[in-house]
Amino acid sequence: MRNLKYVFLLLLSSMAFGQNQTDSCVLNTAKDGDTLTVHGEALQQPHDLAFAIEGCKDLVILAYAGDRDSGVAADQLQKSESLKQFQKYTSSTYKSRGKNICMQCMKYGDVKAALTGRLQVATVPAGTTKDNFGFLHDASGKVVGTSGFGHPTRRFKYRLVIISAADVTAHKLPRPSARGNSEADMIDPATGNMHLTIPLVATAKPSH
Repeated sequence: MRNLKYVFLLLLSSMAFGQNQTDSCVLNTAKDGDTLTVHGEALQQPHDLAFAIEGCKDLVILAYAGDRDSGVAADQLQKSESLKQFQKYTSSTYKSRGKNICMQCMKYGDVKAALTGRLQVATVPAGTTKDNFGFLHDASGKVVGTSGFGHPTRRFKYRLVIISAADVTAHKLPRPSARGNSEADMIDPATGNMHLTIPLVATAKPSH
């Protein structure tokens, strides 16, 4: 049940983010296969890393050149110090300590960068419609396929395959405390991301 709440709240946060899309959003004119440099902030999704581009409503799922299904060769990835910083800031989590198990407790927040990469745009074939989970339906409502990026659903239209990173900034977050596991306690006020700390409960050994 907690996992379902976690996914639901993150989906709500991704839909609520970016209600300030402007006419200058680069996604309005970009095409599938374009190489772009975009500025924005990294946002954690249930099983993906997304990027909120400045001025754009839609979140963009991130991948790296060389990833299995990225379609971009690994030798195009520029392994600079900035890229290493971006990878560190978006993947480092607090480990469990003492009697608390820490799940999805990010060490860094407000991770911002200028990312250069190959844009991939999911299309919806003529005669079909796409629902919020990425399923394609024909005129009768029958599911005929999927379109989009993301896990566990393909609800995102865009993906950026990262080639390089620059101007990376972030700030370190405090270690979450085990105050409780309500939704309010699990959402970090600085980032809007969710974390979860679970106190370990000692169990009595069975007697023989």
